[in-house]
Amino acid sequence: MNNALLHKVKDPFFRLLPGKSGQGKEGRWLPFYIHAEDTAGILEKLLSGWLSERTKQTLCLEQEEQERICRFLALVHDIGKLTPAFLARILPSLPELQEQLKSVGIIVDSDVLRKGCRHALASAVILHNYECPPGIVSVVGAHHGKPITKEQDGKLTDLLQIDFQCYYGAYGKDSPQGQRWEAFRRDWFNYALSAAGYSSAAELPQLDIPTQMLMTGLLIMADWISSNQEYFPLINLEDRGEALEQERRVWNAWRRFDPRDLWSPLSVYPEETWFMSTFGFSPNIEQKTAMEAAGECFTPGIFILEAQMGRGKTEAALAIAEILAGKLGCSGLFFGLPTQATANGIFPRLKDWGDRQADNLTLTIRLAHGMASLNEDYRALFFGDSAVDDDGDGGLLVHPWFRGKKQVLLSDFVIGTIDQLLMAALKQKHLMLRHLGLSGKVVILDECHAYDAYMNEYLDRALNWMGQYGVPVVILSATLPAERRAALVDAYLNKNPVQTPGEESWRNRRDYPLLTWTQGDAVRQKAIPMEGPVKNVFLGRLEDADLSSWLQDHLRKGGCAGVIVNTVRRAQDLAKELERTIPEATVEVFHSQFIQPDRAEKEAELVSRLGKESVSAERDRYIVVGTQVLEQSLDIDFDCMVTDLCPMDLLLQRIGRLHRHNRQDRPASLRKPVCMVMGASGDDLDSGSKTVYGRWLLLRTKELLPEVVTLPDSIPDLVQETYSAPDRSMLDQEEMQAAWEEYVRKRDGKESRADAYRIPKPKKRKRLRANTINGWLDTGVTDHEAGAEAKVRDAASSIQVLVMRKETTGKISFLPWRGKKADLSCSRMPEEETARAIAAQRMNLPGVFSHEGVIDRTIQTLEESNMKHFPEWQKASWLQGELILLLDDSNQCELCGYSLYYDRKTGLHCHRTKEEGK
Repeated sequence: MNNALLHKVKDPFFRLLPGKSGQGKEGRWLPFYIHAEDTAGILEKLLSGWLSERTKQTLCLEQEEQERICRFLALVHDIGKLTPAFLARILPSLPELQEQLKSVGIIVDSDVLRKGCRHALASAVILHNYECPPGIVSVVGAHHGKPITKEQDGKLTDLLQIDFQCYYGAYGKDSPQGQRWEAFRRDWFNYALSAAGYSSAAELPQLDIPTQMLMTGLLIMADWISSNQEYFPLINLEDRGEALEQERRVWNAWRRFDPRDLWSPLSVYPEETWFMSTFGFSPNIEQKTAMEAAGECFTPGIFILEAQMGRGKTEAALAIAEILAGKLGCSGLFFGLPTQATANGIFPRLKDWGDRQADNLTLTIRLAHGMASLNEDYRALFFGDSAVDDDGDGGLLVHPWFRGKKQVLLSDFVIGTIDQLLMAALKQKHLMLRHLGLSGKVVILDECHAYDAYMNEYLDRALNWMGQYGVPVVILSATLPAERRAALVDAYLNKNPVQTPGEESWRNRRDYPLLTWTQGDAVRQKAIPMEGPVKNVFLGRLEDADLSSWLQDHLRKGGCAGVIVNTVRRAQDLAKELERTIPEATVEVFHSQFIQPDRAEKEAELVSRLGKESVSAERDRYIVVGTQVLEQSLDIDFDCMVTDLCPMDLLLQRIGRLHRHNRQDRPASLRKPVCMVMGASGDDLDSGSKTVYGRWLLLRTKELLPEVVTLPDSIPDLVQETYSAPDRSMLDQEEMQAAWEEYVRKRDGKESRADAYRIPKPKKRKRLRANTINGWLDTGVTDHEAGAEAKVRDAASSIQVLVMRKETTGKISFLPWRGKKADLSCSRMPEEETARAIAAQRMNLPGVFSHEGVIDRTIQTLEESNMKHFPEWQKASWLQGELILLLDDSNQCELCGYSLYYDRKTGLHCHRTKEEGK
């Protein structure tokens, strides 16, 4: 192959042109043509042995054409390296080669470094000059993760004149040097056409925008793998590569890379026996309905299941996923949840499901959030430490190559926060890898009611693309407003949200439970019959001052209570008051302001004392005071409940923790579920609640609050009424009018802010040259993962810190109850296990430190402290870039005008100092 290749390139010294250098390994390199062939070989393997059938069907090309264009793209992706500018950059690391090139008349003037463009852009300019279709030019120009900018796109033709030294050398286009460089490029281009089965550029296909996105992702992936020296070793400088057996080289690299097996579930008929064998129990009515709908569906679609808490929506979604994956050729699953805690909570269940899928297969799994590496269940699956059997029985593992941040969605099964999907709509470098990973999966999104207007803008845009790619999407919620349900369907179908005749029924339907799904462009719905007992929850209104006496009265004969409030400060203050006034009770505080190990211990304690298997002695006079984190993830059960006023859908979520399990041992006085609402009396709203939720939804919830909630019957009407647009009578009161206008203004502002960083919709433009991804990532966000996550959540980036303590001796230690090693040295890098233990002491600072005007000062203060105390710690891989909050021996510190105190039982306390408060 190489001899034939070199015969096509007329200049015998073409083989001296470098593609890769040793990066510190002197005398090691790869000729340009070898790296190009390596990339082509890997891209062929990815296409035939890794890419899902679902993704292949998405591409605007037949299978044979896919193979041809992939080979061509791989061979020409680095054609911009055939320029004096690239040669000038790489030769300092290959001094011996520089002399050899001079001896055969290939001379590089170092001045071109000042004028030459980067080789990805150079490749695009060269292909444009050779009259390649715009989509192909765009893919090659984007293969470093960012497409050609709008400005560059407008002057590709001129760039050859503006930067001619980059392409032709210091002596100009018509000089012998210039002509020689042009011959190198033209010969290689003609070889690439021939090797891919084309006779001219005119035969190359036009690529639509979705195909450009996915082809770019594939090309990036192939380029990264072929550039990995563990898979593709460099060769000695005196070796020109003529003796390499290219097919064997690629085969050996593919074997080392080893992407493992391809998940390809059978297209099962949705029978109850199949469900029982998969999940270990018979399906309920919601699960049967979901399976039947999936069984009848032969086109990709969106499924929205609205059902009461505790009805097994997760299993219903997984059943849909397995059925559709088998039918449609999907080879993976993405399961998105609102928070890291909910993702961690469901990971063991999804791991068990994945283990069953991996029968006789070895499949890859990824827990995708910023603290995933600290999850012990996940770490047990790391490649090399996994329990995958050697006898061929298969299993799950975390593949080392897919552990990179950019490769987060490329594993078979990905469980993570919703951010991973939202960032598929974000202008961020290497976005195409996210699209590639999602394009072959079934996407499941849980607790969809938990996203605000800003996040919903990114979700809708991501759904635009999932619908375009034909990715099946399953959305789960217990409390979803009808308007939001319709918006999700419209986004997936890429329709304008304009109601047409005949659509009123599905858009406004209030049946519950309800399954909505699409079959092609048609929207179908099925009301699911009620199954199981109806629960009547009695609601009352309670003043803060009466909380203690109410709890004392209701827990007099035992039982447990949940008190859910809207801010951390309020939870801490109420817990302190309850401990004083009800000394016979055990009061537990639970919120987001705990370091991770303390929070994990608290979660375990809550599940033990309040979970399904708990007994009355464990629950006796046990009061949990917590924040919104009690709405999600924890399978716990309260005998009675008190909650702050909050939006109706979230109030119903909170009530879902009341009498969650059937118990025979509840005290007689608590056998009827009762929930008291604080802040629902009088004219004033709690200031903290207004900050979190705004006035309108709180006022509407307060106005609609019934005396009895019947679950699940009351859910749809209460939620729809709360979120429906007001009529004139609702706005007669001045306060209601002002609250509504504020709500609309903030909602519209969120939508507007989100649009600045969202990629466009996947629609076809009228002009051919406009149908490219060029300019799509202009004004993109930071490449840093945390910054991107903050951008899709409409919040200043929440500052994560590692909490450590400085003793009176000057030594650094863990908090007293958290570490065996009391004294840590600041003057040397910690050992790996110690560094990992330090990295686990993680917590988000309160929001006051993330506000505009404060966040920069906070980060600067922490960085200065880190440089003073921990310069060596930054060298540990677990601690690079981390900020450490250093407390004194009383677990206190001052930070940017606030006094912080950490307590094991109540978490982080934050108070403005007197000086700042004047």
